[in-house]
Amino acid sequence: MTTINGTKQEFVDLINGLFAAQEVEGKDFALAISKNISILREELKEVEEKAQPSEEFLQIARKVNKIAQEDEEGAQEKIAQLEKDNEKIVTARRMQLANIQLSLKDEMSVELYMLSKDILPDNVTAKQINQLEKIIE
Repeated sequence: MTTINGTKQEFVDLINGLFAAQEVEGKDFALAISKNISILREELKEVEEKAQPSEEFLQIARKVNKIAQEDEEGAQEKIAQLEKDNEKIVTARRMQLANIQLSLKDEMSVELYMLSKDILPDNVTAKQINQLEKIIE
């Protein structure tokens, strides 16, 4: 294992790349991918928990989605009114998201399994390699 330094955002991007590479075949490659996903899930748990919207906000979001799906005339006005009627909840969610964006700039260090070029499967794509570049040696 190797200590990797980066921002929380870089590690979020890396875990997304690991998820995207889950279907690529190769035993050693798959083991490293799986282990790194487990490690990053644990390391990024706080970010995920802080990003969870409140139940009140989820109720508003469901109403907005329902109005948007009905696609009736005046939908935008109804949505705007719903947001205005629930301004405190909507503002709290916007602040929550802004704080998360700030926290994603924080630096962190994580011990991860490196992917040697020897275990990269033949069918791995350039896109997948680019997403995993931080852990390829």
